[in-house]
Amino acid sequence: MDTLASPSPLTYEEMYEQFHKLIYHIAYNITKDIHLSQDIVQETFLKAYIKMDTLLDVTKTKSWLTSIARCTAIDFLRKRVKCHEILMEEHEELHSLEDHQSLESEIEARFLKSCIQDSIKTLPPTQQEVLALKVTEDVSDSEIASKLNLPASTVKTRFHRGRKQLYSVIYTKISA
Repeated sequence: MDTLASPSPLTYEEMYEQFHKLIYHIAYNITKDIHLSQDIVQETFLKAYIKMDTLLDVTKTKSWLTSIARCTAIDFLRKRVKCHEILMEEHEELHSLEDHQSLESEIEARFLKSCIQDSIKTLPPTQQEVLALKVTEDVSDSEIASKLNLPASTVKTRFHRGRKQLYSVIYTKISA
């Protein structure tokens, strides 16, 4: 009996490597703006990372990502149009709105970082140390392996397992 093996899911890094150029081109075709397209690529992959568990059929990864990218690009354009309308109506209000939004964005970023750091502390100690070095200190796998006196493959395994568990913890917090 000949059975076809179903393709294994891509890691987040593999997904990014394989599709980031496609996502950029989709975003650019919609926005015609280089910088905005780069932001859309980041936002698309952030959304994909957060919702990775909703991808039930890995053979549809490309269409799933392109759908996220199109919706994200359209949302960015809507926000941009809305901002331009506000600018035309009342210039002064826009400045206070921008200050508020940048403050709000900074608060959200700090909250997210704090949430991630707190969530890392709930993981097993072996995963905590690898994730803390990789995520909060941006240390490479080889440097972590050297610091912790571990094989690089062990560092990668601990990181991927820790990231998966961390995603589950954070998703639970966000959903609550």
